[in-house]
Amino acid sequence: MIQYGAVNLLTTILLTMASMVAAASPPLRTTAEIRALSDKEFAQRTSFDLSGTVVFSIRGRKVLLTDQTGSIFIIRKDDDTATVQIGDRIHTQGIVRHGNNRHRDVLSTHMTVTGTGPVPEPIKIHPAQIANGEGDYRLVQLEGLVRNAFRDEIDQNWNYIELNCDSQIVYVSFPDADISTERLNALLDAVISVKGICLPICTGRRIFFGPHIQASSISDIKIKTPPPADPFDAPLLDDMHHLKPDAVFSMRRHRVIGSVLAVWRGDRFLLETEDGRLMRIEMANGGRLPSYGDGLEIVGFPETDLYRINISQAICRPHKVEIKDHAPQPTTPADILKAPDGKTKIKPEYHGRIIRMRGFVRHLPSTGDDNGKMSIECDGYLVPVEVSGCPECLDGIEIGTELEITGVCILDTENWRPPALFPRLDGFLLVVRRPDDVRVLSLPSWWTPGRLLVIIGALLTALGGIFIWNRMLNQIVERRTRELTKERLAHVRADLKVEERTRLAVELHDTLSQNLTGISLQIDAAQMAAEENPNSVMPYLETARRKMQNCRENLRNCLWDLRSGAFEEKALAEAIRRTIAPHIGTTDVHVDMDVPCRKLSDNTLHAVLCIIRELVINAIRHGKASLIGISGQLESDGLSFSVSDNGVGFDPTTRPGLSEGHFGLQGVSERAHRLGGTFEITSKPNHGTTATFSHLSPDV
Repeated sequence: MIQYGAVNLLTTILLTMASMVAAASPPLRTTAEIRALSDKEFAQRTSFDLSGTVVFSIRGRKVLLTDQTGSIFIIRKDDDTATVQIGDRIHTQGIVRHGNNRHRDVLSTHMTVTGTGPVPEPIKIHPAQIANGEGDYRLVQLEGLVRNAFRDEIDQNWNYIELNCDSQIVYVSFPDADISTERLNALLDAVISVKGICLPICTGRRIFFGPHIQASSISDIKIKTPPPADPFDAPLLDDMHHLKPDAVFSMRRHRVIGSVLAVWRGDRFLLETEDGRLMRIEMANGGRLPSYGDGLEIVGFPETDLYRINISQAICRPHKVEIKDHAPQPTTPADILKAPDGKTKIKPEYHGRIIRMRGFVRHLPSTGDDNGKMSIECDGYLVPVEVSGCPECLDGIEIGTELEITGVCILDTENWRPPALFPRLDGFLLVVRRPDDVRVLSLPSWWTPGRLLVIIGALLTALGGIFIWNRMLNQIVERRTRELTKERLAHVRADLKVEERTRLAVELHDTLSQNLTGISLQIDAAQMAAEENPNSVMPYLETARRKMQNCRENLRNCLWDLRSGAFEEKALAEAIRRTIAPHIGTTDVHVDMDVPCRKLSDNTLHAVLCIIRELVINAIRHGKASLIGISGQLESDGLSFSVSDNGVGFDPTTRPGLSEGHFGLQGVSERAHRLGGTFEITSKPNHGTTATFSHLSPDV
């Protein structure tokens, strides 16, 4: 309710704003001026200011206003919830516009009651006056015979009555959501008088419905001549071949007696009367269809398709009738559809005959199909076969089956309705009566298109399943491969850690451990020398100091190796540059080593980097070199390289050794020996130094 109130409030605001815009031009003062507006003027939202009398009202929200110039239908869009009564004199303001579904809407945004007055009597009107517009938006009264009454299929709040007025059809609508089907059917065959508005268009969704009468409620419908208390108290329908179609259409209910020959389309059947006439019977709303062979007494409205008399809006009850047996006649579609000269011509004399045809099933009704039609191909024609009255005859039938079908030939035609000249003839169909009317002559080949499609679908499904399974296996393999790779990498990392720890342990053992042992021995020697000659202690302590300094440098280098990214370099030259970078300062160093790191084992790479670092440090620290050259190559017999400098040089034969606390060249020599290579050093005082390494194994 809040949502609807908000929508109404928004609508009112918009309409008020539109009224303010439309107020720029003078408002319309009479209903005649509104009716005279063109479509273009309606689209411009012209305002109006009217006074008049309410002569008709629907729920107090739609009123018919009458003034001295005529009448107009007004829709209330104001917030006033007070109901306007018939006979009230009102003053209203609002706008006219094109509404939904291309309607012309006259919308009231303000309405007040100024008094009451007499209500004008409705004018009696003829269907021709409704058609030519003489009654548009006027309160009218019309009499006619009720031929049909039904609820709107779209809007269940509205109901419709079909009136026969001098062989002219006029529809009457009125709102009533609670009226029952039984009460609507009770109006059939009654002569009624209806009071309401004559509308030129439908105000609902059927925008092309045309002129009709709209009553405010069922109370505006007065029964002038009620139908018989007993619907079957109607005259028997005699042969009326001399009557015109409009005369047949104007008749009230009549009664016929006969037996059912065929049932089709869910609402009609073919009746053979006691005197041999054939009639198509269309049931009233909610009526139950009979079965083949039932004897019936039927009451309904006579109509004609110009070939015979039919009955519409029928109700029936059982009646004892002698069933006539007719021998089937072998027939082909050409017998019904072709004249002797070969031209297409439907022969109406086949209507109602019991015929027999042979053909192949080309179409079967789907499950739940109320029409119940299948199709057979016979001599190049596609013949519709109605089986809704006997669905069990299709048990075991497949497309492609050859059948022999016995049934009733029905010419599918419409009944004549004014002002049509000729009813439409849609062709013919064959209506099956009982299960034994369908006989299987041959079954279709096993290789039907349907089965082929099923097999193809199964193969595609299998291929799809294999593809999906393959994808799943690939995903499993990929996932397992990733897991194995992670495990292998974890093992490799663990091995590298073990190897690195082992290398570090060896490095510490070969350098720090030995140096610390030497320091301990020097301290012991210094202690013994102090007891004999205190002046002889200093050489021992100097040697211990040198050994301690060497330990510190070795430990620092080991720790730097653990953090360095030299092992991640692809080229040995880049690894050398990264290793010596913290030690060279401003010294100019040239590296010429075109050797990939991947060609060397980790131990060899580490040893080479340590050797070069030691030699570079010695050249800078002891040789005072300003230029250092490093070059080498990987040959078939191993790795060879050299480190040269322009330092002060020295005499290799008199170089200090371990006893003096100098361990660098001794460590370099030991590393080269472990790699299976040779080490040679060449130097002279003031002529620089060159260290040469040959045949170092790259895989140690």
